[in-house]
Amino acid sequence: MQAFSGIRVLDITRVLAGPYASYQLSLLGAEVIKIEPVKKGESTRWRSEGDAKLGDIGMSPSFLTQGGNKSSLTLNLDTKEGQEIFLKLAATADVIVENLRTGSMSKRNIGYEQVCKVKPDIIYCSMTGYGQTGPKARYPAYDSVIQAAAGFMSITGTPESGPLKSGPPVVDYAMGMSGAYAISAALFQRSRTGTGQHIDISMLDSCMALMSSILTAYVNTGNPPGLRGNEAPSRSPASTTFKTADGLLAIAINEQHQFVNLLKAIGLASMLQDDRFKDAASRRNHTQILRDAIQEALLGNSASNWEPIINEAGVPAAKVLSVPEVMQSEQVLDRGFFGHFSQAECGLDRDIQLPKAAFQFRSDGPALRSPPPRIGADTRSILKNLGYLPEQIDVLEKSGIV
Repeated sequence: MQAFSGIRVLDITRVLAGPYASYQLSLLGAEVIKIEPVKKGESTRWRSEGDAKLGDIGMSPSFLTQGGNKSSLTLNLDTKEGQEIFLKLAATADVIVENLRTGSMSKRNIGYEQVCKVKPDIIYCSMTGYGQTGPKARYPAYDSVIQAAAGFMSITGTPESGPLKSGPPVVDYAMGMSGAYAISAALFQRSRTGTGQHIDISMLDSCMALMSSILTAYVNTGNPPGLRGNEAPSRSPASTTFKTADGLLAIAINEQHQFVNLLKAIGLASMLQDDRFKDAASRRNHTQILRDAIQEALLGNSASNWEPIINEAGVPAAKVLSVPEVMQSEQVLDRGFFGHFSQAECGLDRDIQLPKAAFQFRSDGPALRSPPPRIGADTRSILKNLGYLPEQIDVLEKSGIV
């Protein structure tokens, strides 16, 4: 039995962070009902993202990424009838995940306090840009804006490039993982106390959590980090990216024995007798000389050849890969990070692969059971299970409630 088998989650989220949180729960067995606007569904469905065919049918890559294992119910939450249906459904649920702007759910009479009246032990997770409190609580937000607001951009890039955002939407996915973790903790707490929980999680806090050691260093020393480029937080002279005969190689060194082993592995053992490089402090005073020597040595071979040599010496190193190269790597293929649905199973014009969780269990671990749903694919069956008769559902459909 999977960890969350028998747990029902109502997912009123959109874009990436919220849907990713509920998706993580679904991978461990939770029943997730995605509640979408009537007819148009979640806006993320319609993004082209390099493939107009998928976007045109409401199954964009962004939606597919965290849409598996879910059912879809369309519901107009701006109507009294839609709110009544939601509360009936909430009475059967264990978890509600929402990422509407702060106060939007309460304004619709389906906020935490209202839901508690029909389900006192509900786990209600509110995911917003800046949280439920503070002067920016009502501000809208996206990943890139939060990277700016949290100082993340100020330490990404180089003095020449200026501040940059990260390539992937790291804040969205960090928030999604934090949300899934917080919900898991609240469910465990409820199993011992019988009480529910209102979880307040923000993109700003999630981004700052990714910067924990950097922020700790600043608040306790007063020294701002600045733009680092490919430099390691340790400022180790040998920790950066180097050119090789066929591409870039990233090397990370934090310990003295790693530095010794690196120089031995790349044919620079004689430098270990030089007092300029005897310890970390001395090396920082002669960074460029050391890097030039390492760079010259590494240019004599390819990154693909250097990687196993340096790693076998106990030094972390990896060739800088493109996304296509990553997807073809033996390590990624061996780990089975992606699940697969055939063209027939997903009802699309191709087979699809979807990412799973970033961990594995020996048994009953994360699993993909069903492909992402079309808009409202499960509306009638969900309402039927709530006790609505077919003719009642027909009326709700005609009036635009569902």
